[in-house]
Amino acid sequence: MSLEISKIIRTKRKTVALVITTDARLIVRAPLYTPQEYIRRLVEKKRDWIERKQQEMAGRNETYIQKQYVNGEDFLLLGSRCRLEYSDVVSSVVVTSGRLLLPIDRRGEAEELIKGWYKDEAQKVFKERTEYYASRIGIKYKSVRVSTAVRRWGSCGINGTLNLSWRLIMAPMRIIDSVVVHELVHIEFRSHSKDFWTRVLMIMPDYNQQKKWLIDNQRLFETV
Repeated sequence: MSLEISKIIRTKRKTVALVITTDARLIVRAPLYTPQEYIRRLVEKKRDWIERKQQEMAGRNETYIQKQYVNGEDFLLLGSRCRLEYSDVVSSVVVTSGRLLLPIDRRGEAEELIKGWYKDEAQKVFKERTEYYASRIGIKYKSVRVSTAVRRWGSCGINGTLNLSWRLIMAPMRIIDSVVVHELVHIEFRSHSKDFWTRVLMIMPDYNQQKKWLIDNQRLFETV
């Protein structure tokens, strides 16, 4: 039985790339005029690798259960886990000693409270990290906005406004920094040109490592 290719994306790239998405689909990125038969043969040749990766992704997805907002659930903040606990001694969201405390009389608003708290934390951290890197590398930006995007971590408007998904606040600081650097450099280079990547890697030599971590762990941020 032939493997299912969910999508073939043809661009001006020079080589064929096989991509297994976070939901275990196979995406093929190919040069514009790559013959369909060539793609099929390549997919068949890489069958063992594709099936192994799809199984890995499927197994990983089983562990990413949508949050129920009950006592004992873990929530990520800057890569560290905070355990949810309802309390009658707090009136708002409080983080202390690895615990995420929520007022027990607002239990029915838990999802709204936690998302609001995440967004507030994101605004503070994103602004701080953007100011740090902008000053360090000499790039001027207009503002930083927290977006509600689920899978698009960041973008840069033509007016120099950076948009960063609040979900990034769950990731380790180095991951956040990699997205900030990526979007700041887009103020200088609008496309993903060779000069763009040279500039990014000059600022953050381990950028590709951070990018891979974000791709591999993307589903962690979709459960909230």
